[in-house]
Amino acid sequence: MKTPWAAALSSPVARALIRLPGRCVHIFVFFVLPVLVLVLPVVGLLGNSAPRSDPGSFHAIYMLEGGVLTLSLTLVLFATISRRWLYVLFAGWLIGNLRITALSMGWDLQWLGQDLPAESLLLIRKLTCAIYYLLTFALFIELFNNSLVRLQRPWLLRAGMLPGLVLLLAAPFLDYAQFTELMWWMATIGSMIAIVIIGHLLTVAYSSDILLYSAAMLIVIAAGAGVLDSLDAVFDLNFFSSAYIHIMATAISSALIALVITENDRAARTKAINALVTLSERDPLTDTLNQRGIEKHTQAALNALRRGEPFALCYVDLASLKTINDIYGYTAGDDVLKQACARINAKLGGNHYLGRIGGSELVLLLRNTSINEAHSLAHSNMEDLQTPPFHIGSRALQLKTSMGLVEIANPQLASGDAILAAARACRMARRGKPNQIAVHEYADQALDEQSQELQLLREFSSGFSPQNIFLAMQPILSLRDPLHAFDFEILLRMRDASGKLIPTSTVIAAAEEVGVVTLLDRWIVQTSLEWLHQHQANLANTRFVCMNLNGMSLNDPVFINDFFQLLRRYRHVARLLCIEITESIALKDMDNIQEFIAQLHSLGVRVALDDFGAGYTSFSYLKRLPADMLKIDGSFIQSMMAGPADIAIVEAIVALARNLGMKSIAEWVEDSTTLETLAKLGVDYVQGHTIAYPQSPEALTQSRCSADFIEDAATKAFVLEHLAGGK
Repeated sequence: MKTPWAAALSSPVARALIRLPGRCVHIFVFFVLPVLVLVLPVVGLLGNSAPRSDPGSFHAIYMLEGGVLTLSLTLVLFATISRRWLYVLFAGWLIGNLRITALSMGWDLQWLGQDLPAESLLLIRKLTCAIYYLLTFALFIELFNNSLVRLQRPWLLRAGMLPGLVLLLAAPFLDYAQFTELMWWMATIGSMIAIVIIGHLLTVAYSSDILLYSAAMLIVIAAGAGVLDSLDAVFDLNFFSSAYIHIMATAISSALIALVITENDRAARTKAINALVTLSERDPLTDTLNQRGIEKHTQAALNALRRGEPFALCYVDLASLKTINDIYGYTAGDDVLKQACARINAKLGGNHYLGRIGGSELVLLLRNTSINEAHSLAHSNMEDLQTPPFHIGSRALQLKTSMGLVEIANPQLASGDAILAAARACRMARRGKPNQIAVHEYADQALDEQSQELQLLREFSSGFSPQNIFLAMQPILSLRDPLHAFDFEILLRMRDASGKLIPTSTVIAAAEEVGVVTLLDRWIVQTSLEWLHQHQANLANTRFVCMNLNGMSLNDPVFINDFFQLLRRYRHVARLLCIEITESIALKDMDNIQEFIAQLHSLGVRVALDDFGAGYTSFSYLKRLPADMLKIDGSFIQSMMAGPADIAIVEAIVALARNLGMKSIAEWVEDSTTLETLAKLGVDYVQGHTIAYPQSPEALTQSRCSADFIEDAATKAFVLEHLAGGK
């Protein structure tokens, strides 16, 4: 929460006040000084014949002193608000410059119309000279503070202030003649030190500000030494009086210093703005780019792509970080994240950038890098993230990581879409084993799917709508009774605006990304139950209808509640459903899955374990899950005919299912040879293109068994002659 003081400073009025010092300087430079220089001769102060005792002349002096004092007080006031020490120094220097001018011309007997004590006048003059020297040198240090940091001899700054301190200490003890002699010696030493410093600054950090300051000091010194009066006499100008020359020297030197301060203020604001811009594009925890920063650099890479400069994006998911946060706390997780970013940064070149766009998600932008070079760099980073282990105190931790690498070759792509393409590749890597890299080259079909997914993300982001989404149904053949069983699986399908079919994995990934997958599953369940209700008369031979539910839906209490309400509403057809649960989801939350299966069984709904054997298979957990069916992962079926070992694995799974009282279903059956082997192994059901491709719901209403859809001659002959007994 902001304090009242902070809130006051952040108000529009306060911000306007804070900018006033700079505006005061501008007004002084461009309005006050020209008016003073042009008007004062008119009022008689600076004419050749104007005596010092002339009341009009002294009235003009009071005006000059009052104007400078008012400006100085204004600068001090607003410097206090903005906390700019520079304006305080400038205000003091303006007054000192005016008093030095008055001293040079013999006008220093009064101050604002009041006579100064005669007994203190000489001391005041000596103190004025000493303080003016200190203010001048302090102003110099403050003006060029950033450049002076580079000074190789910092002791010169202390040496430059020393003459002023000597004068200040000597002022009360020396008479005026002695002090004047000492003052010229100290001024000479100080000038020489200033010349050395300015010369050094001009060689290492050339700046027009330094030249302006130097010019101002030269004018002050020239006026004080009488050089300007001598020049006026040599050239016999006689146009201006000595007083006017001194006033002009004061005005011009003040104007030059004011211009330096104005430029200094502008440079400080520019630096502050640049710092804020940089801060807005950096992640404060890891000191890498944030999402805004990485998108900005990605857009620059896309612009360079038009000139033929290739680049790639690598999306990094530090999957173990959430577990580390949960077990060891967020401090430990942050420490591991910083270590991981440091390891990655150590591998990056000058044209590569690392950004953090999520809690445990990073993006590598690899400019001017081919996909092969990017893959090599990603693989090297993957190895660095695995070994050595990350340390939290005395504990050594391994970090599981997934990477998605994409080659970007379309310069018309938006920067956000390019990053989403890499994120999609990373999701594909996560579906496999830990520490994998998924690579999508430009020619890869996955990039076409990515563009489809991006379009889906835009559609789903505005809310779920079933437009262009429909259901398909793939028949499942019973190897025990092929002519009298009509079982099938309900599948999700979607077409794009051109009518092209979008891969289901792309649709689901987009729905997961924007958080509408539970709405999608609810639509599938409700639409399926309504269709089963409407066509129940055509499904006399249907014993089960398989349906997939997303893991996110199974963990959503709202969806679970709606799901069981729909099952109760359509209980007369819900008994046909067979809900497929993947092995990985079942193992993640065994207790809740057991309760979920028990509720399904209470309503007569069957349960199938899907993709069995694809992941973490441990036969011991099967006895805790009272499933009705076991679907063998399609990858086993596809490779089954490669050798006897693969057949033995499938045979063992079939025997296991039988012994546990489950029916076995083989997926991805693509040819009659595989079908014959599965029949010999005792598989109960088969599903795949050799039986039937996914069909429209209308096509199913016109058939009586799954075998009606077989088109392959060899498959059909085997089914009729060997499975159906020649019927």
